[in-house]
Amino acid sequence: MAVITISRQSGSDGDAVTRLLCEQLGYRYFDKKLMAELAKEMGVDPREVVDASADQHQAKGILERIFGNFQTPFGDPGSWTLAARHDAHAALSVERVRGMIEAAYEQGNVVIVGRGGQVALAGKPDVLHVRIVAPFETRVKRWQARAVLTEEEAQRRTRERDQAHIDFVQRFYGADVADPSLYDLVISTGKITPEGAVELIVKALDLLQ
Repeated sequence: MAVITISRQSGSDGDAVTRLLCEQLGYRYFDKKLMAELAKEMGVDPREVVDASADQHQAKGILERIFGNFQTPFGDPGSWTLAARHDAHAALSVERVRGMIEAAYEQGNVVIVGRGGQVALAGKPDVLHVRIVAPFETRVKRWQARAVLTEEEAQRRTRERDQAHIDFVQRFYGADVADPSLYDLVISTGKITPEGAVELIVKALDLLQ
């Protein structure tokens, strides 16, 4: 049994790669449904497991999400207390998700996308860590086509999501999401199709095992 973690840049077709990979290998996809199942097995109320991922901290990033409603120039003590509670809740959510990731690893045959999986399972045997990237211009064009955005809007969305991924992994795992040493395989989908990326991942998985 093996586990694959996938870290992907926004607009890199990482989701398409993941879907095709799960279909070809018959692996489970680490999503909210699987997290709920794992929570029950661990004796945790699924309602207490709040999914934590970079996508939930996109746009202005987690700090602005926490402090954005407090506009006083010097800050209000009550506001900062509320902000601290939100910060603590976010950290707790990440820890719970990390526990789910480790539980999924124990079961094997699963693909974990994002959520700091490449750090949470770093050094574990039978884990293939993959990073999916693509040139900025390519990713912008994909966003334009998929979301019917102007070039400026697509550029902004791509940058915001990139920054959210950077902030999430740095804040909660103390790592650089772009650090190549975190990955066994880095694939650029600028020229390689999702199907081609799956072939490379499957081959790397064979070599790993």
